[in-house]
Amino acid sequence: MGLDVDNIEQHYLSTSYRNNNFIIYAAPNNGPYEVINFLNTNKKILQKKIIVTFSFSTDLYRVSDYWKPKNFVALKDYELDEILEHPFKYRLIVFKNFLLNKNFTLSRYDNKKMQNVFLNIDHNKFQSNLIKYFDELNDTANKLNVEIDFIVTHPYWVYSIVKKDNKLLLDKELNEKVETLICNSFQRTKNIKKFLISQVPEVLRLQDLTFDKRHLKSDKIKLKNSQEICSF
Repeated sequence: MGLDVDNIEQHYLSTSYRNNNFIIYAAPNNGPYEVINFLNTNKKILQKKIIVTFSFSTDLYRVSDYWKPKNFVALKDYELDEILEHPFKYRLIVFKNFLLNKNFTLSRYDNKKMQNVFLNIDHNKFQSNLIKYFDELNDTANKLNVEIDFIVTHPYWVYSIVKKDNKLLLDKELNEKVETLICNSFQRTKNIKKFLISQVPEVLRLQDLTFDKRHLKSDKIKLKNSQEICSF
């Protein structure tokens, strides 16, 4: 996230971590497990404080057993050097993937379809996968002796779009299911002492989404301690 900002001061993390400098690492397709791999690979240069963000919109699925990142990317490792020397070949590879790889697409389900995808999958399986990931993250923090702040941002699809009113309306029943899953899967630990969750206003405007329509803009993301949300 942070697709809408021009400088670090505009990023939502700056509100909670004022006067801090960040080195930001993004793991778009591999998602949460790539973050763990990054920590282990770069353990010699890690700072003692690490902030890990978990985008519930998509990372929920990227910790699933069936998630295969190689199905969603166009390039192979061995092609990178050649692409740097001959950039036009990148366009050819991407075009080939659009034609032949059914998983490679610019299109995305709308909010309603994403809601249905979530509701139609076994939530016990979701929870099992989330706990497995979080346990591995916690084990990594213990092994590397680093402190992690864990931040979960709500999925954009907890909102229903009302185009005629130019609004996003929170689906409260759906959001309750999402927050139950978050709170039952993630818990503070010795090395993950801070656990923050984004707030969800009941009404937003369509313009409060980023250009890809899959994230809230940074100035709309406000974080709360998990105890304030996980009180049921």
